[in-house]
Amino acid sequence: MRDWLGLLCCLVMWLSVPAHAATADTAREHAERGREAIARGETKTAESELRQAVQLAPREAEFLALLGVALGIEQKLQESDAYLEKALGIDPTDTATRRNLAWNQFQLGQLTPAKSNLERVLKQKPGDHQATLILGMVDEELKDYRAASRLLESVPDQVRQRPESMAALARAYYHVDRAEKAAETLQELTHPSYGPEGVFLGGQVAAEVHDFKTAQSLFGSIWSAYPNTPKLAYNLALADYNMQQFSNGEATLRRVIAAEHDSSEIYNLLAWCLYKQDDFRGAAAALDKAIALDPADETNYLDGGMMLLEHHLYGAALDAAEKTLEVAPESYRGHRLKALVELKMGRVNDAEALYQRAVELNPADAQAITGLATAQLDKGNAHQAEETLKRAIERLPNEALLYQAYGSMLLWGEGESSRASEFRAVELLRKAIALDGSLAEAHYQLGKLALRQDRVRDAQQELEAVVKLDPRSSKNHYALAQVYRKLGRKDDAAHEVAQFQALKGKEERTFMSVSAAQGSEAAPASEPRHPVTK
Repeated sequence: MRDWLGLLCCLVMWLSVPAHAATADTAREHAERGREAIARGETKTAESELRQAVQLAPREAEFLALLGVALGIEQKLQESDAYLEKALGIDPTDTATRRNLAWNQFQLGQLTPAKSNLERVLKQKPGDHQATLILGMVDEELKDYRAASRLLESVPDQVRQRPESMAALARAYYHVDRAEKAAETLQELTHPSYGPEGVFLGGQVAAEVHDFKTAQSLFGSIWSAYPNTPKLAYNLALADYNMQQFSNGEATLRRVIAAEHDSSEIYNLLAWCLYKQDDFRGAAAALDKAIALDPADETNYLDGGMMLLEHHLYGAALDAAEKTLEVAPESYRGHRLKALVELKMGRVNDAEALYQRAVELNPADAQAITGLATAQLDKGNAHQAEETLKRAIERLPNEALLYQAYGSMLLWGEGESSRASEFRAVELLRKAIALDGSLAEAHYQLGKLALRQDRVRDAQQELEAVVKLDPRSSKNHYALAQVYRKLGRKDDAAHEVAQFQALKGKEERTFMSVSAAQGSEAAPASEPRHPVTK
């Protein structure tokens, strides 16, 4: 009996060896076919073959990693991650698989684990250019622009292979004050190899950082090649608008409208281009078309309300705000607009309540916060207004508008502490400008303070910046004229006075015509302290 049992055991062992070898061979055959399919771009076939390989050899790190690659190419990123992590669990020293995992994590927005994996790869293999490229892009997303620019410019050949990495490098350059280098990088995207989509991406990057001149150049260069004409036209016109080339923006938009490529967004921007050219009726008509194309979009009612408000049409502006809240009852911007109208109409308590509701709906809305502080100040609650801005700055330390509002408010203070308040106000206003150099009011307040203190050269610098940033405001030209008089520049002073008179006359004519048409509705009002702008 024992002999039979022994013979049977030997037979089983003898049979099992070639069966195991056959399974391993079959798994490898599937894996090789999968690898070849990946090379041919046949990812579905690759996935099928590699799944069979993994099923036959579930502990083979190479097969798991290959399946992870195939799934990643198909953008099945989370499932891909699972297989890549299994492969690394078996072989943690495989840098290629760890790099692939990091790329997936980057695409999924999992930046911290991606960075950790890439740093591990580079520690093990410092010359890995692909890992360097991806880490640079991760750092750019994390807003570590100095590290991103250093890493990306160290692997120029890899960066130039994709428009996305070129865009990341340019964005990093902009944020480390290398704007000229950024613009050069974006101009490289006009090479035919990147195609119109790459050029469009470059234009978007330039527009993001307010380099509208470069954005104009890039968008304009692909007018006849970019497949989505309405999208291109809108972005080109928006760059024109931000360059204050309103007639160019209008022409671009009318060109695309004539080709029957209209949309609510396009008519909305057309309205602003017309409005900035003092064509109020044309702007209103364009907004009507925008609303007809998308009645549920609150933006058109909000923008119409701001235009009406600036023309002192308070009743109509209030209607626009209420229409906004009808379309979007929980719109913080709708509550903010209605609050601003109520404040201009002298209903301060209503304005304060509406601003408070806007802040509740969006605690990060700096315009609503500054509006709330303004209402509180108008009620005589200066301490409450100051606390509102202090607490907001603690929560939102990078919001330039809050520093501008707080600094401007402190300059209005009186009494024994005025000198200390003045010093603090200057700090706040300079902080606002450091965060956002486009804030005209901060420059204006600093310029007026310098003028009052007879620091004429400082006043000149600030007020010339104001006129450049906001040339349509009459008060800015008047203040600059005062500076030029003190400097003995009579011709320049006369020019600024002429600008002031022309703008002031235009403001008065607008008010008188509106007042005649609307009666008591168009009561005089000061400029909004914190206007909502396009």
